[in-house]
Amino acid sequence: MLYAGFWKRTLAYIIDSLILWFVFLIFGLIWIVIRTLGDWVPSPAESSLLSDGSTSIVTMKVIGQTLLNWGAIWLYYALMESSKCKATVGKMALGIVVVDEFNHKLSFGRASARYWSKLLSVIILFVGFIMAAFTARKQALHDLIARTYVVDKRELDYILREQAQRGAGM
Repeated sequence: MLYAGFWKRTLAYIIDSLILWFVFLIFGLIWIVIRTLGDWVPSPAESSLLSDGSTSIVTMKVIGQTLLNWGAIWLYYALMESSKCKATVGKMALGIVVVDEFNHKLSFGRASARYWSKLLSVIILFVGFIMAAFTARKQALHDLIARTYVVDKRELDYILREQAQRGAGM
């Protein structure tokens, strides 16, 4: 099996990040236009709290937006990697897919576990991501936790065709 290496995975991540950034930018611009051109007027309570220098409303908005962004990013990765595509747009562009130990597509639960376990790699200063450059099967920490592999799609398709032919020939 041809496992996807560190740099290919990194490039896929960069592509996905650019796509997500662009989507968030568009939604942000649409929201600004709606708020600016619409008949939105702040309520007297909100206006006075903001003008009094209170940061609690601003803080709550930032926390809410951050959680919304994380949720959207989680859904992007989990839904794409558990779909029949087995990959995000960035991974598809580079011809790699994410599979379980039996070369099957991931369940939504496993794809979610894979996504959220990436937080451990962030906490330990990204060492978990760098592991993909040094492990035998090119697995990062989140792959080891979720028991997943990132592999070359053409190689996987070839192996699956061979298995199907052997199964049909019996």
